Amino acid sequence: MAVGWDRPAPPAEEAAIARVERELGIELPAEYRDFLGRQNGGEPEPNFYNRQVGVRYFYSAGPTDDEYVDDLEEAARRFWSDRMTDPPEDPMDRSLLPIGEDAGNNLICLRISGDERGAVYFRDHDIPESPEAYTRLTDTFSEFFEALRPLEELYI
Repeated sequence: MAVGWDRPAPPAEEAAIARVERELGIELPAEYRDFLGRQNGGEPEPNFYNRQVGVRYFYSAGPTDDEYVDDLEEAARRFWSDRMTDPPEDPMDRSLLPIGEDAGNNLICLRISGDERGAVYFRDHDIPESPEAYTRLTDTFSEFFEALRPLEELYI
């Protein structure tokens, strides 16, 4: 059974998706654009991917009504920039766009350029400056989303 939604978001308008692309200077993979046009982020029901990673929420194209949930532009600006931390952290690879978070504040990212364009990655926030922080999950966003399972399936 595919994962459902605890707090769905209404579809993004084409203008909102185009604005994200324009503001960030990127072109989103077509199937991810389609997802935003059907489901503009939101909070899926408790879930897992491959018995490990789960998605707490997906970012939206444009601001949300939840002050604690980033939209795509906020997330990209936050993770693509040099952050003032002690010790300093390296900014995230700009070929990866953060598109959501898990319950541990780790990122779900989408490759937006290069040979692996469209692939989905997990970024472990405990080791952000290390190449081991990134784990490739699937070749496409659709493959990733379709593989998300409701948490109760872990106990069946």
